[in-house]
Amino acid sequence: MKDYFRPKDYLRPRDISEVVVILSSFGDKAKIIAGGTDLLVQRPTGVECLVDISNLGLDYIKKEKDRLYIGATTVVNALRSSRVLLQEPYRVLSEAANSLATATIRNMATMGGNLCNASPAADLSLPLMALDATTVAWGPRGKREIHIKDFFKSVNLTALEKDEILTEILIPQSAPKAMGCFVKLRHHQTAIDIAVVNVATLLIWKNGFCEKAKIAMGSVAPTPIYASSAETLLAGKELDEEIIQEAAEAAAKESRPIDDHRASATYRKRMVSVLVKRALESSWRRSRLWQK
Repeated sequence: MKDYFRPKDYLRPRDISEVVVILSSFGDKAKIIAGGTDLLVQRPTGVECLVDISNLGLDYIKKEKDRLYIGATTVVNALRSSRVLLQEPYRVLSEAANSLATATIRNMATMGGNLCNASPAADLSLPLMALDATTVAWGPRGKREIHIKDFFKSVNLTALEKDEILTEILIPQSAPKAMGCFVKLRHHQTAIDIAVVNVATLLIWKNGFCEKAKIAMGSVAPTPIYASSAETLLAGKELDEEIIQEAAEAAAKESRPIDDHRASATYRKRMVSVLVKRALESSWRRSRLWQK
């Protein structure tokens, strides 16, 4: 670990347009900071300016008409405890927030920071993929929306340009009968461990059948990925234990894990099947309780 991290400049812009000007001026030498729980640990080299966006009013969770709006600097504990996110189908995001690190870190870590760090094991990316979310970026050319599946390009690399800032996450209104679940396997199963494998699912029901399924997997590829073949397998089906097991095995085949200090690729593939099965069973069980 580097002994020190001392950028020359620390700036607190008054609005987003000022952030964009700063980023355009500094390029790679500037880094956005809000909670700092990733940045101050990583201590990247070549950074000359920290741009503090914690006072720009980007910390909110709002439900309006057909969308849910979450500001980029909303802290993880707010996601965990939000009344809106404790309801279906958004509970999958609250569950993911609850699994992230310790209470102290959750009080500082932000939604935007977790996404922009672009870790393949990031917890919040998966429920957003299951919920079909869109990210909002601002830059010199104005505002643009990036679907969450296109936001992650590689390990620690997003679709944001050097002069863009993530400001907001938009979640569309799901069908009334949509039930989700988030599950996570850690190396030592302690709060501070990042995921060996994590999974988020969302099942949309119609007349007792699974109309549509979303299965997002983390820590099994360079970016979070969908288990597309497993999703297709479940669509339009009346679920039972056999088809859930089949979907779990299909998801494992789609994963592309690596060996690292936390787990082997073989073990991860095996755990993908286990966790996808658990998440689907939980979503299925919740839907049956809801329909009673």
